[in-house]
Amino acid sequence: MSFLAAQLDPPTVVRKTPGKNRPSLFPINPESAQDDETKTSSEFSGDKSSSPSPRDSTGKTSVDSKYNAKSAGHTNPGSDPLASISEVTPLFTKPVEIAEPTIQTVEKASAAKIFFETHYHRLTSSDPTARSVRCRKLKGALYEDNLMTNLEKDEKLLSFYQRESDHLRELRVMKAVNAREGGKEKTALQYEVVRVLGKGSFGVVRLVREKTPEGVEKSKEVFAMKVIKKSDMLRNSQEGHLRAERDFLVAAEGSRWIVALRASFQDMRHLYLVMDYMPGGDFLGLLIRDNILPEPVAKWYIAEMILCIEETHALRWIHRDVKPDNFLISASGHLKISDFGLAFDGHWSHDQSYFNNHRYSILKKLGINVEGDALDQKEAEDVAAGLKPATPNNVGRERHERTSSTASDDGGLLNWRNRYGNRTLARSVVGTSQYMAPEVVRGERYDARCDWWSVAIILYECLYGHTPFLAEEGGRHQTKVNINNHAKTFAFPHKPIVSRRCQDLMRDIICAKDDRLCSKRYNKSSLIQAANRNRDYAGRYVYPYDAEDIKSHRFFKDVDWAHLHLMTPPFVPNIKSTEDTHYFDEEDPISDFSDSVSCAEQKIGDIENALRPFSQRIQLLATGFIDRPHDSVTLRKFDRDIDNLSINAEQKTYLKGFGRHYGPKDRKRPRDKLLRDRSTAPKVLQLRKQSAFLGYTYRRIRGGKEGFKVIRGPMPRAGSSVVMNKSAWHRARLSIH
Repeated sequence: MSFLAAQLDPPTVVRKTPGKNRPSLFPINPESAQDDETKTSSEFSGDKSSSPSPRDSTGKTSVDSKYNAKSAGHTNPGSDPLASISEVTPLFTKPVEIAEPTIQTVEKASAAKIFFETHYHRLTSSDPTARSVRCRKLKGALYEDNLMTNLEKDEKLLSFYQRESDHLRELRVMKAVNAREGGKEKTALQYEVVRVLGKGSFGVVRLVREKTPEGVEKSKEVFAMKVIKKSDMLRNSQEGHLRAERDFLVAAEGSRWIVALRASFQDMRHLYLVMDYMPGGDFLGLLIRDNILPEPVAKWYIAEMILCIEETHALRWIHRDVKPDNFLISASGHLKISDFGLAFDGHWSHDQSYFNNHRYSILKKLGINVEGDALDQKEAEDVAAGLKPATPNNVGRERHERTSSTASDDGGLLNWRNRYGNRTLARSVVGTSQYMAPEVVRGERYDARCDWWSVAIILYECLYGHTPFLAEEGGRHQTKVNINNHAKTFAFPHKPIVSRRCQDLMRDIICAKDDRLCSKRYNKSSLIQAANRNRDYAGRYVYPYDAEDIKSHRFFKDVDWAHLHLMTPPFVPNIKSTEDTHYFDEEDPISDFSDSVSCAEQKIGDIENALRPFSQRIQLLATGFIDRPHDSVTLRKFDRDIDNLSINAEQKTYLKGFGRHYGPKDRKRPRDKLLRDRSTAPKVLQLRKQSAFLGYTYRRIRGGKEGFKVIRGPMPRAGSSVVMNKSAWHRARLSIH
C-alpha cells in the first residue's frame, strides 16, 4: 500500500531560484525590437524604489506568466504580411583581397608535400626499425647465454630499454634545437675541429672531437665530419643523391664492412655527416705509395672489397661508384667502403625528378611563368619560332604524377609511388669513367653486376699500376670508347708476371653483363622466375650476397672468407695516437672548382707584385691561366706546365699556389630553371636551404664504441714498394662525375 501511496502523491514542483531571467524568443523584426527598447526604457524610467532596474532581480514568476508578459507587446508577424517588410540597411564591407601565388608559395607547398610523403612512408613501411632489430639481437644473445642468471638477463634488458629511451630523448633534443635556432650552427658547435682531412667539390672533411662539459675529461675519440655545402648541391640538383647517401648510412647501422654513421644534422648553409674516423687513409693512397702490389697482397684487399660490396648488395643497394678512393683503411688495417653519394636503391625519394615534379606541377597549376636565364629565353624564342622542340622542365613527370589509368589499382599515394615511381632509373649514367661497366656507359638498363666489373678493374690496377681502358689522349670520352669496345681493347701486359688463375678471374668479370661471373641468380632464366622481393623499386635486380661464384673461383681457393675480418692484414697503419693523420694528404685534394674569387675582384697591383720576380714568359703563362675559369683538369695541366719550367722547386710551388689563389671561381650553370632565373633564384635558394632536407637529422645510439689499436714499431709493408714514377701519372683523386 505504501507503494501505491507513493505513486498517487502529487508530483514535486521544482521552482527556479531567483537569478538571471531565462532567455525568451523575440520576433525578428527591427521595428518591433525598437518598440520593445522604447517601452522598456519608459517603463523603468521612474523612481528606483518603486521600479527595479533591469539589473536587479525580479520576484518569483511562473514561466508562463513571464513568457506572456514578454510577448504581450508584440504582434504576430504572420498576421500582417507587411509587418516583416522594412528598409534594408546596406552593409559597407571591404572587398576580399585574394592573395596572388608566388614562388614562395610553390617552394613551401612542395616542401610540405615532400616531407609528409617521405615521413609517412617511413612510418608505414613494413621494414623492421633499428630499435626492434637491436632488441631482437639482444634477446637472441641472452637466450643463447647459459651462464647468466634470469636476474642478470632482466637487468640487461632494463639497461637496454633505458638506453633506448635516452637515445630517443637525445634525438628529440637535436631536432628541437635545430628548429628553435632557425638554422644556426648549434649542433655543429658541439664538435671541436682538430684539423681538415680533405677537401672536394662537395665541401670539406674535418677531423673532429665531441666537446665535453667543463670539469669532465676531454674525450679521446675522434670522428670524420663531412661538411656539405647546401648551395652548391642545390644548384647541381643533388637532393636525391644526398638523401640516398644519408638513408643508406642509416640503414647500414651495425655493418662490419661499411663506414659507420654516428650522426647527421644540418644548419642553414651545410649538411653534416659525422662518421667513424679511418686513420689509415684510403686505398688509393696505398696504391700511390706502392704503385704495384704483389699478387697475394692484391688478393687480400680484393677479397675484403668483395665482402664490402656484398654487404652493400645485402641492403638492396647498388654502389655505382666503386673505385680505390672509396675504400678506407681502419686502424686495424681492414677495409671499409664509403662515399655513397651515387648509391641507389630505386626508391622514388632518391630520384631528382620526384622533387622537380612537385615544384613544376604546382607552378603550372598556379599559372606562374619562369623565364630562366639568357639561354632559356633564347631557347623559348626558338621554340616559339618553330626552330626546335620544347624541352620539358620536369623530365620524368609520368613516373611521379598519378593518372586516371593507374590511380585506381593501388592502395593509396605511397603504394602508387612504390609501384610506378622509378620505372626507368636504371639507365642513369653515373660513376667514374675508368671503373664504369659498359652497360652503364651506354645508358642501358643495369643491375648490381656493374659493381663487380669495377672490382675487377681495381684488381687489374693493383697488379699492373694502371686501369686497363685509360686513354692517355682523348680523355674521358676515349676511355669510354675503349670500355665499350672491351672485347678488342682489353689485354694483359707482359710485365709484371701475373698468375693464370688471376688473369682468368679478371677475364670472367671484365666481359659482357650476361656472361659476367658473380651469381647464377642473375641468369635470364632465373630473372624471369625471380620473386619480386629480389627486386628494388626501380626494377633492377639486386641479390644479397651475390658473389658466390667469384668467391668459389680457384684464385680465392686459400681465402678463409668467414674469418677474414679476424686476420691481420698485410698493411696495418702505424698509428701513434687517435688523432694521427699522417696517412692523409699534406695538402688538401684539389676540388673541381677553385674557392678563390673572380680575378676581376683582385687588385691588379697585387698580381703584378706577386709575379715580379719571374720572367715575362712565366708571367704571361700565369696571367693567362688566371684569366679564365678552371676546373681540376685545367689545373693539373697548369701544374704540368709549371713542372716543365727551368726553375727551382720552391718557385714551382709558389706559382702553383698563385694559380690557386688568384684563379677565378667557375660555377656550373644551375640545372633547375628556377635557380637560373635572376628574379627567383635568391628566394628559391634561400627557401630550399631551409626546407629541402627536412628529416635529415639522425643520431646513432650511444654505446659499443670501438677503440683504436695503437701500433708501435716499424710499419708493416704491403709487399715490395715501388718508387712512384711517370708511368703512374694518371693516379689521382677523381671526381664522382
